Amino acid sequence: MSPGLPFLPVYTGDFVGATLMIILSLQAMRYARRLTRLERQNVLWTYLFWLCAALVALAVSRSIGHILRFVMELAGCPIGWQVLAPYSGGLNSLAFMAVAVLTFYFYNVYLVNERVRQHARALAEAHESLQCLNLTLEEQVEERTLELSRSEQKFRRLYEGSKDMIFFCDVNGRITDINDSGVELLGYDRSQDIVGHHLSSFFSDEAKWARYFCSLNANGHIKDFEAEFECRDGSHRYLLITASAVRGEDTTRQGCEAIAKDLTHFKQVTDQLIQSENMASVGQLAAGVAHEINTPLGIILGYTQLLEEDFEGNNEVLEPLRIVEKQTKVCKRIVADLLRFSRHTTEGELCRISINHCLEEVLSVVEHSLNMDHIYVQRVFGEDVPEVVVDRERLRQVLVNMITNAHHAIGKEGIIGVWTRFHSHCRELEIIIGDTGCGIAPEVIGRIFDPFFTTKGVGKGTGLGLSVSFGIIQDFGGRIDVFSPPREAMLVSAGMRTVFCIFLPVEAAGALVSEEKGRG
Repeated sequence: MSPGLPFLPVYTGDFVGATLMIILSLQAMRYARRLTRLERQNVLWTYLFWLCAALVALAVSRSIGHILRFVMELAGCPIGWQVLAPYSGGLNSLAFMAVAVLTFYFYNVYLVNERVRQHARALAEAHESLQCLNLTLEEQVEERTLELSRSEQKFRRLYEGSKDMIFFCDVNGRITDINDSGVELLGYDRSQDIVGHHLSSFFSDEAKWARYFCSLNANGHIKDFEAEFECRDGSHRYLLITASAVRGEDTTRQGCEAIAKDLTHFKQVTDQLIQSENMASVGQLAAGVAHEINTPLGIILGYTQLLEEDFEGNNEVLEPLRIVEKQTKVCKRIVADLLRFSRHTTEGELCRISINHCLEEVLSVVEHSLNMDHIYVQRVFGEDVPEVVVDRERLRQVLVNMITNAHHAIGKEGIIGVWTRFHSHCRELEIIIGDTGCGIAPEVIGRIFDPFFTTKGVGKGTGLGLSVSFGIIQDFGGRIDVFSPPREAMLVSAGMRTVFCIFLPVEAAGALVSEEKGRG
């Protein structure tokens, strides 16, 4: 049936539309092909190419159906179209389904493409970073090595230059490393002599070690722990320890690192201050007691001497009176020592003296009795020892007392050493009096300056000699230290078991002279 005139515009539009559809789909496919050639790895362009190919197939199948139908009908062969119509419809349906499926997966393809592009950018950045690292790797390694070297040198200087003891222990408490200050503090020659020793072997008190070890294991650290260490020569050091546990990457404890500060001198000074305070209190009490006793003793002595005059020639009565007089004088001498200890006596005349000359005078008096007991006096007097301003007689009393105590400590056959030297950095003159006697027990050495304390037998000492000497030296602005055994190698090599060190300030003595001249 030939189309009538009213359907001509419709057929014409259908024919033109089908033709344009083929042309436009082919043009789109052409552009998609060009994009795939520009970026062969771009998934989106590949997807659009195949979508355009499906659209071309759809356009061709649909256009063939419409155009071929018009041609066959106009040519008078409608039967031919009826034969081809099923095939054209099937091809059109397949092309339409292909376009629909490709359109449905567009979003997924778009997401895949974006992820690929992101990964590509990341890979490009990583590649660029690797190239930069490859170019600057040597410089970075050198810079990092230099930085680590500087850090190691800094901590090495801190470790080796610290005046405090720094040490490391393993998990069992054995010392693995220690700095030179720690080696010197414990009295060893080198760190190899200490490494491998168990830390507990240096603790003087096992209970202290148990507290230290348990606290460190429980808390992982310990701060300001006071402990007494025993050195190689048997002397003791008081240390303040701060330690921390060292843990590995799996948080298991591998050992500890610690710093120990030497408090020995601080503790000695503190003990001396406490002792000075105690002695000051005892001195005030002694002064009061001495004044109260001195008056009745004087009355007893006076009446005893009067009775001796009345009963002169009567030996039966006179002998007990003389015993009373003798014992009363002994009591008065003790009272005088108490007054001197409490420093309530009138000070003598201050004068400038040579310590070496004063010692020679004292030794000339006592050396005869020393020689009788085969005790030799070793003199080592400093050459450039300046003069000091003191009360000559009171200083002689101190020196005689010190040498007499050394004599009693030795008994017979020994050496008494006398040294003098000047410490220019602190402007102090030092007198050292040592002996090769029995030494002083650690539990006693802190009490030897206490009044009425003595280790001598009954009737052999009042216990006031060192107390009075301590007070006299304090009046001069000095101090007395005692060490048993001594710490200096020079004194140990000389065989000294106990040394008394008397320090007298040179400048302070000069100030006293200026004051006396001003008063004059």
